[in-house]
Amino acid sequence: MFKQEYACDAFFNFEPMKKTILVVDDFASIRDYVCDTLNRKGYLTIPASNGNEAYDMLVKKKDEINLVLTDFNMPVCNGFELLKMIRTEQSISSTPVVFLTTESNPDKMRAAKDAGLSAWIKKPYKPETFFAQIENALKHG
Repeated sequence: MFKQEYACDAFFNFEPMKKTILVVDDFASIRDYVCDTLNRKGYLTIPASNGNEAYDMLVKKKDEINLVLTDFNMPVCNGFELLKMIRTEQSISSTPVVFLTTESNPDKMRAAKDAGLSAWIKKPYKPETFFAQIENALKHG
């Protein structure tokens, strides 16, 4: 008897594709820290310094970006404005958006949830909570 090999055998020995997260914060030091933290956990990251830059990047690389992680309070275009732009553009409207912010106003939190926010992570964050929220948003949108 001989063993027949199937092309699908290789399928079960693959490494899952890494998820790419667009990290948006106007402070370069925070943006770099968050990118480094995510990279060490195995994610790919793309940095952006404000909502407009992030939106342009997301539209151009919509097939590559799996999640947007953004600060709420930023000049030029804040996180809430970015969220609303994403939700109104059909080609990217299903991209999960997570806020990583010091903002804690309940009205802003409610408005963001109503606008389609996937998660709200308060700075400073606990690593286990941070990664659990990211994973949940990636799985469930």
